[in-house]
Amino acid sequence: MNKLKWVAAAIMVILLVVMNIVIFDKKESAAVEAPRVETGLSTQKDFTKKHETTGVAQSKNTFEIFENASLGSIKEIMVSKGETVTSGQTLITYENAEIEKELRNLKRDQEAADVRSNHYSGQISEWKSELSDFDEEKDSKDSKVLLQEKLAEAELQNELAENESSVLSDEISDLEKQLDDLSVKSPADGVVSELNGVGDDEPLLSIVGQGNFELVADIDQKMASLVKTGDSVLIKSNGEKMLKGTVQTVLPADQNNFKLTVLVEDEAAWVEGQTAQIIVTEKLAENAITVPKQAILKDDGKTYVLTIVKNKLYKLKVSAGLEQKGNVQITKGLKKGQVVVLNPSPVFVSGQPVLKK
Repeated sequence: MNKLKWVAAAIMVILLVVMNIVIFDKKESAAVEAPRVETGLSTQKDFTKKHETTGVAQSKNTFEIFENASLGSIKEIMVSKGETVTSGQTLITYENAEIEKELRNLKRDQEAADVRSNHYSGQISEWKSELSDFDEEKDSKDSKVLLQEKLAEAELQNELAENESSVLSDEISDLEKQLDDLSVKSPADGVVSELNGVGDDEPLLSIVGQGNFELVADIDQKMASLVKTGDSVLIKSNGEKMLKGTVQTVLPADQNNFKLTVLVEDEAAWVEGQTAQIIVTEKLAENAITVPKQAILKDDGKTYVLTIVKNKLYKLKVSAGLEQKGNVQITKGLKKGQVVVLNPSPVFVSGQPVLKK
């Protein structure tokens, strides 16, 4: 009986040992077959490239004042370089000898007309006074008629003189206005930025008005092909934060070069001639499917990514494109939102169970 007990006990021990071995082997097998892997997601991104060029600031409200020979000869330039001017302020005065001579003659004629008017006005008073004192009984009727004729003539001549003076006054006003128009006034509030000599081909002076500035830059054909009127660009000046700009024009300067004009949209302290960087963004690929660079597996000259579906690995052959900032464009073989394994091992095979970290 004791022998049977010992046999039974030995069998039990053997069974326990075998069960532990089987369980351990299963755990080890599971650990090998289902490794834990780090994962990411395929996403959509834009691939871009920045191009920079240097622009020179110019006031959008710059006014150039040229010499106008039709007004006559310049009498005086009444402002100096760097001076602040206001709208309507006189900048340049002209003189016109012909107008001034005619004006002097008209004023002389008006003075003569006024003298005649005063003379006949005095006579009118005199004849009216004598008529009021006329004695019908003592004085003859012929004398009265003569006084009435003298009065009528004085009144006529006075009226003619007054009319002439009035007409001359209007003509004088017109000429004085013409002389006033010979003075050139500032078209806006601003600062006199340039002041050149009389007779030069350059403008007599330039007024930099208050308001928006624009940047003007010389660019090559490649950069010109990347922008068009209305496009948004970035502007960086003196290490300040990025400002917004809008392309105004892209015009050919010669066979291979173009002139780019950008309006500065944001308010900033600018001065004429200040330089700034204009940044144009080239779109290399829009809404491209991308994966982290760590998800790319190179094997036998081909490109793969490993994706996970229901905790199993699947090896997908893909076509890779651009690489930028740690992301790789996938042009074929993958969709947005798929799980990809990071740092995949070439020993992984499709269908292999895995666990996510």
